[in-house]
Amino acid sequence: MSRTQEMAQAVQQQLADAFRDHRVQVTATDSGTEHLAALPDGWIAAAASALVLAHPTRRLELLVTKTTVEPMPEGGAVHVGLAGGAFVQDDGVARITLEPSHVSDDVAVGRHLWIPSRSLLVEDGAYTFFPLTSPVRKAIGTVYSTAYDRAPLALDTWRQWRNQRRSVAKDPMVVKASGMAGAGDVRPTLGQGRPTVWVAMHWLEAGGAESWAFDAAEAARDAGFEVVITVDRSAPQRALARALAITPHVFLAANALANEDWGRFLRAVLARFDVVALHIHHSARLYAWLPELRHLRPEVVVLDSTHIVEHRSGGFVRQSVAYSHLIDQHHVISPELRDLYILDSHVRPDKVAYHPLTHGQKRIADHARVEAAGHPATPLRIGFLGRIAPQKRPFLFIEVVRRLTRGPRADRFAFVMQGSGPLEGMLDRQIARSGVGNRLERRAWGPAATLLADVDVLCVSSDNEGLTLTSLEADEAGVLVVSADVGSQRSLVAPEALLPATPHAFLRAATHLLDRLADEPGLFARLRAEQGELVASLRRERDAESYYTDFLTELKGRP
Repeated sequence: MSRTQEMAQAVQQQLADAFRDHRVQVTATDSGTEHLAALPDGWIAAAASALVLAHPTRRLELLVTKTTVEPMPEGGAVHVGLAGGAFVQDDGVARITLEPSHVSDDVAVGRHLWIPSRSLLVEDGAYTFFPLTSPVRKAIGTVYSTAYDRAPLALDTWRQWRNQRRSVAKDPMVVKASGMAGAGDVRPTLGQGRPTVWVAMHWLEAGGAESWAFDAAEAARDAGFEVVITVDRSAPQRALARALAITPHVFLAANALANEDWGRFLRAVLARFDVVALHIHHSARLYAWLPELRHLRPEVVVLDSTHIVEHRSGGFVRQSVAYSHLIDQHHVISPELRDLYILDSHVRPDKVAYHPLTHGQKRIADHARVEAAGHPATPLRIGFLGRIAPQKRPFLFIEVVRRLTRGPRADRFAFVMQGSGPLEGMLDRQIARSGVGNRLERRAWGPAATLLADVDVLCVSSDNEGLTLTSLEADEAGVLVVSADVGSQRSLVAPEALLPATPHAFLRAATHLLDRLADEPGLFARLRAEQGELVASLRRERDAESYYTDFLTELKGRP
């Protein structure tokens, strides 16, 4: 037996073990077999299980299609006449058939199962500004990408102007009317297992929102609840192993489901599990499904956690506010969001729980803070930490480096940039064009502590943020944070270190302030002291972990 055949057999056995009441058949090209075998343990089953849950008595045929782009395409329906024999097809690398013991309908359910290529599992893929769903969108995305590559400052200036023309402030968020949508006569049977906390996530990737979602899921598990994790964004799902370490009930639904499957799938989750609480972490699907959930199971406690307001649409916060009448508690991580819910959107104050994500930060001794607050030695070490992605605007940091190193006193500064992401190719070209390669140390993604130990100043150039955990970590390490005035950064950044968000104004203010920090004795210590006072005030608020632990305790005590 060849190595490829052995891998194919191993994949088929994994699926057979996961779906014991189904007959499983896997047919693949040699390349397809290698891609399937490269996926983490449980990946295929976690995606296919969503479809099995939605269609438990139908034969399922999944056309497996790999992708190298991000964001990944959503799952979708395909033609199901995939006859047996050698399987070679341009738009697919494998076919998986799952046939239950009792088939209710001879017509199979055919779906795309989107999987990441082997390279996409370990590194960021080609970035698409527009999903490649049509030739027109592909053409627009190509033009946009070219503009971002060649003139990122000009493009971001336009984006900021566009955001200001139609901002959340000019289009206020409001709670929807309190009526609930009906769900017909369909009412799932109450699950008979342990009381379950359903954690609905955007995807299983790295990020602040995802980190808190995992912490919440672990807390629910440790409190004795069954945990279900669903995701509604197709992605490589690189953090699947962490999810599976919490619970076996992980559903990568967006990688396999078509739009018409979602209602059946969500109702099936209610039917299979005894759901007592739903915790939404940036899940658009679950927000939209809340009216039906309230009709089917009004006793389920609904909690959501929000982190950031998107400039033009409001993003998940807009959905949260719109469906507030169907949500029991809004957990927000920043003062900005607390005020938006209560003052701007008129959500009842008792429904809004402001608790920052400070539970993961370890205090350091006061004497260490004093020692760290002295004037830094020359050169002033300035760092960037984050994903190389549009939101973080890494091109602004490169332009700051260029402006500070073009004069005769360039040796006053040293620069470190740590992070990885889908725009790395563009960033490398910008560094080459700017001529700052010998002035800038580039590091791959790694723990924040490795960068913060080597810099005096952290520069946050983001287009939008909530309340950045890296800024809290920087404060603990004695690092001064210089940040664009976005999100709730003013809650922890010294006023003089808070810079305009628009690109050209940010660059002028950043270069001026960093020049002063390198030259003026005492300025660094003063701004660090102001930052420390703001962070101390933030830490006096009850943290998210403590709040959620009490929430789970109260949930367990419900009759």
